[in-house]
Amino acid sequence: MSEANFDRQSVLQESITDWRYTVYFENVWLWKEKNPVLRANMARQLAEWTAILAEMEAEEARKFTEQQASNDAA
Repeated sequence: MSEANFDRQSVLQESITDWRYTVYFENVWLWKEKNPVLRANMARQLAEWTAILAEMEAEEARKFTEQQASNDAA
């Protein structure tokens, strides 16, 4: 995605799927970008978004584990 048509500061992720898509597509953009300044800035932003996604994934894993435990108890 080009800098001109995508304002990264206004990205609103409402679900874990939205965060996964954001991280995925911004990673693809990072690989294609030629400008090292833009790559460095995006890499920092991508690290932050990936950390947020990791926390969301951990919460999903916790819920899944709890659900499996309650299913096994039944």
